[in-house]
Amino acid sequence: MKPKNILFITTQLPFPPKSGGAIKSWNYVKNLDSNFKLGVACFLKDNDINHVEEFSNRTTLKNFIGLPLRMPRSAVNLLISYFVSPCLNVFRNRSRKFKQALQGIIKDYDIIIIDHYEMFQYVPTAFKGKVVLHTHNAEFMLWKRMSELTSNPLKKLILKVEEWRVKRYEKKIIEQCHLIFSTPSDIALYKNEGFNTALFQTTFHLGNASLLDLPTLKWEQTKPSLLFMGTLSWEPNIDGILWFIERVWPEILKIHPDTILNILGHQADQRLLKAAGLTKNIEFAGFVNDLENYLKHTRVFIVPLRFGSGMKVKVLDGLYRGNPMVTTSIGAEGIAVNDKQHLLVEDDAKGFAHACIELLESRELWEKLSTNSRKVALEKYRWEPLFEKMTKDLIELYANSSD
Repeated sequence: MKPKNILFITTQLPFPPKSGGAIKSWNYVKNLDSNFKLGVACFLKDNDINHVEEFSNRTTLKNFIGLPLRMPRSAVNLLISYFVSPCLNVFRNRSRKFKQALQGIIKDYDIIIIDHYEMFQYVPTAFKGKVVLHTHNAEFMLWKRMSELTSNPLKKLILKVEEWRVKRYEKKIIEQCHLIFSTPSDIALYKNEGFNTALFQTTFHLGNASLLDLPTLKWEQTKPSLLFMGTLSWEPNIDGILWFIERVWPEILKIHPDTILNILGHQADQRLLKAAGLTKNIEFAGFVNDLENYLKHTRVFIVPLRFGSGMKVKVLDGLYRGNPMVTTSIGAEGIAVNDKQHLLVEDDAKGFAHACIELLESRELWEKLSTNSRKVALEKYRWEPLFEKMTKDLIELYANSSD
């Protein structure tokens, strides 16, 4: 028996698909909308209100709930969350009006899909259907890895406490779900931390697979430039770019002083702008609708992440387009790639700089990585087979409950 009605509850309007999380959520919503009677409930953050009409025009939803919410990540909200919420991000996504709006429609659905752990708080204890958690990261690991990078004792303590709170909450809600979708690398992280992973099924967080349809990149069309693209208000990106600018970029400029670093993405944090202002040849382009002019002319694609979890969509986009890439072990985590075969992996500053210089200079290595990266992306990371499997998992879950 196939479920008819599915409610997708998520933290933010999954359109337009600008960030890695939104890309996965939007593509999943489109797939669910084509296979089931779908409802979507989300908060409207930032400028989401400007995109509701187009989102509605591109879907055929049974219900849509979108309510504004602004709850910044701040010291005050962290302190309040200690008294009233399991952890900070659950508190930052708390809304009585949203809960009341859901109560009016939730009984009409066979399955609730919780997109991001913060939204599990809206599953009623009396709900008779199935509850599915769609994770984007092993969230506790983000806090753990962030704490390991800081030398400030007070900040380290705060981060360790939040890691503990998030881990406890994740364990609790996972025990209450009937199915959990996570990446293989995140499932391994959960298992290593003592989570019950018996009800987990694998998923992948993919990117713009249409880049595979574009022509092969050519060395002679590239310029001595590096490219980073991503949301510039997301802390793992901020940390990684700051590390690159301060520790890696000077080493590259010593050898290739005319090299340009292009940074693409909206909402650039002031720390990034300040750091870039202290050096040279760094250009911020903001949000770019048409990436191809940058992708086909850049020599080296960089993803200098030092913490995070799950699959990194920006890495996959580089693989799809065949951009020779330097990343870290965190950046390559969860993706079936090998160092020096599909990309270059370096975790220390000098090694990262050397790898970038090598790709700036070596046409042979550049062409090898470009060819191999597109090949592995085509073979393993496409949306159609992924969603076929996830749809089958949902149907089997519902059928087993109806026996």
